[in-house]
Amino acid sequence: MSLQISWQKAPIYPALIKGPAVGIVDGHLYVAGGMSYPWREVEYGFGASIHNETALIGEWYPLPPIPIGPGWTSGAAVAGGLAVVGGRRRAVGNRATADVWFLDVQAGAAAWEKLPDRPSPAMVATTFAHGDHLYTAFGTDWRPHEHATGDPNIYRLDVRGSCNWEVAAQFPGEPRWMCGMGICRNKLFVVGGHDIPIGGVTGPKPHNALRIFPEGEATADRISHVVFGELWECDLATETWQELPRPPRAFVADAFTVDDRWIVLTGGQSWVVSPNGSSVHIMGHVPDLDFVCHSHEVWAYDTHEASWAALDPLPYGIASHRVAVWQNRAFLVGNETRDSIRGNTYGTVFAGRVKTD
Repeated sequence: MSLQISWQKAPIYPALIKGPAVGIVDGHLYVAGGMSYPWREVEYGFGASIHNETALIGEWYPLPPIPIGPGWTSGAAVAGGLAVVGGRRRAVGNRATADVWFLDVQAGAAAWEKLPDRPSPAMVATTFAHGDHLYTAFGTDWRPHEHATGDPNIYRLDVRGSCNWEVAAQFPGEPRWMCGMGICRNKLFVVGGHDIPIGGVTGPKPHNALRIFPEGEATADRISHVVFGELWECDLATETWQELPRPPRAFVADAFTVDDRWIVLTGGQSWVVSPNGSSVHIMGHVPDLDFVCHSHEVWAYDTHEASWAALDPLPYGIASHRVAVWQNRAFLVGNETRDSIRGNTYGTVFAGRVKTD
C-alpha cells in the first residue's frame, strides 16, 4: 500500500496564532487558545464547517471563550468534544499551567468544563486522542529559560470514563518537547523533539542537530540547543520500549496517524543532519506573505514496513502548528514564522486530502 496527501491553502484563521488546540468533531474544525499577536495568550476560539466537495472549510464562527486563556497550549478532539491541555499564563509569571478544559460539542455545551488537571504543568505539550482516551506528554517550562520539563510520563485520561489521569508509559529517552506522537497497532511512537537544557547540552550525539546560541542569550557560548533525530516505539501491552533506526530528519513537529499504519509529520522546526554530524535548519521564504518560514516537508513512517517516505510538500513552511484529522481529511492550523512585523505569527490553515491505495 501507498499513502498520498494532497495539500491546499484553506481560509486563514481569524487571528494570528501559534500553539493552539485543534480538533474535528462531526465535520466541524475547532481551534481554541494559543499565542496570538500582539503577544498574548488567548481565551477565544473559532469553528468552521468542513466542505465535503472541496475539503476546504466554511466561514469561521466564534466559540465560547475559555475561562482562563492558555498560550502555547495543546489539545485534541476526543469523546465528542475539544480538549485543551496545559499552556502558559502571564498571570502566574509566564509559567506553565496544568489546566485541562473540555467543550462538549456533541452535547451542545455553551461553556467549557474543567477536567482533572494534567498531572504536571506544561507548555507546548504533545497531546493527541486515541478512541475516548486523551494522551499528553512532554512540554516545557519558562524559567530560567524555555526548557523541557523533564517529566518522563506519558499520561492518559478516559474522558468519558475514569475521572483520573493514569501513566500509560514512561519515556526512557532524554527530556524534550514538540515531538510527534501517535498510536498504531497498539504501539506508541515518539518522533524527534528538541530541548534547550539548563546548563547546556551534555554528551552530544552525532545523529542529533546541535546549535550554539549567540552572545547575550541565556545559554550562549556552549552547545545550547539539541534537536533529536530519533524514533522510539513502545508496546503498550508490555510497556517495553525500543529505539528504532534513525528518521530522515531531526523532526520538531506534531504528528498524526493514518489507517492504524502510518505516522505523518508535517513541516516544523526540523533539521537535516548529515552523516558527518553537521546540521542545517530547513527554512524558506514566502514572497506573497513576506515572511521567512520553517520546513514545508511532509514525511510518513510506515509502521508495517519500517520505512520512511517523503510525501507531497505543503504550500509553504509551517511550525508550532497543530493537527486535526477526520475521515480522509487533515488540517494544520497556526504558524510560527520569522516575521517581526506580525510577531513571528500567522494564521495559516492547510487542508489535506488523504488517499491510500
